[in-house]
Amino acid sequence: MWEKAGSVKDAQKIFKLIDKPDAITYTAMINSFGLNRMDSEAVDLYRKMPNYLQDEVSSVCVLNACSHSDLLNEVHSIFHEVSHKTKKIITAMSPFLFDEAQKLLEDYEKSNLPYSAMYSDHEEAENIRLNRMKEVGKKVQVGLSWTEVNGEIVQLKAHDRSYSRSKEIYAEAERISSELIKHGHNYDSSWITRPLHENETTKSVLCAHSERLAIAFNFIQETKPSFIQITKNLSVCGDCHQATKLIAKIRQVNIVVRDATCIHHFSTNGTCSCQDHL
Repeated sequence: MWEKAGSVKDAQKIFKLIDKPDAITYTAMINSFGLNRMDSEAVDLYRKMPNYLQDEVSSVCVLNACSHSDLLNEVHSIFHEVSHKTKKIITAMSPFLFDEAQKLLEDYEKSNLPYSAMYSDHEEAENIRLNRMKEVGKKVQVGLSWTEVNGEIVQLKAHDRSYSRSKEIYAEAERISSELIKHGHNYDSSWITRPLHENETTKSVLCAHSERLAIAFNFIQETKPSFIQITKNLSVCGDCHQATKLIAKIRQVNIVVRDATCIHHFSTNGTCSCQDHL
C-alpha cells in the first residue's frame, strides 16, 4: 500500500521490522523499489533474497525494475539464472519488452527449449504487442490528474478551463512557465501528438497538461506547499518530466507524480528518482 502511494521509505521501515520475511514480503518490497524507479535497490534486495524463496513472480518484478533503467547486465544475468518456466512467463508478461526478451531467448541454449514452443511464445508475444500498439494508436485518452489540497482530492483535466479558479490556475502556470524559460527550459514540440489548433502554441499546449495544472493549483493555495503529490492516468511526457524537475528545484518543493508506469520522485536538487528513464 505504502509503495503505491510513493511512500517507499515507509514500506522499507515496515519491511525491516519483519524478522523473517517470506517470499510475498520480499517480492512486495522488490516491486515497491521497481514502482519507484529504485532499480539498483530492487536488484540488491533480490540478490539478498534466499534462493529457495525466489519464484516466477519475484523474478518478473526484479526484471521489470531493470527494464526501466540501463541495468542490462543485470537483466541478462538474472534471466539466465531463472528456470525455463520463468523465462516463458517473463516473455508472455512483457510484450513491450519483446525485442529484448526475444534476443535473450535466442541466445538461450536451444537444446533446452523446443523450437516449436519458442516460436509459438514469440509469435504470441509479438501479436499481443502489435495489437496493443494498434489500440494505443486508436484511443487517445484525455489527460487527468488528481491532487490533494487541504484534505480534498481535486481532479484536473488537460486544457480544461471550466474550474472555478481557472484564471488563477492558468495565471500561475504562466508564471511557472516564465521561470522555466528563465532557467533555460525549451519547450519540446515532439511531445505534442496532434496538430496545433488555431491560437495554440507549443508552450500553451504543454503547459496545459493535467499534471502541470495540478502543480499550478497547489501553488495558488494560501499556504505554499513544500510537498506536492499527484496521480495521473497517463504517462508523463518528456517535456513535463523535464519541466517538473526544474519546478521542484526553482520552487524548492518535493513533487511526487504517480503516472501510468511508475512513481516519479522529483527532488529539490532538480533530479528525478527514475533517472530520466521514462
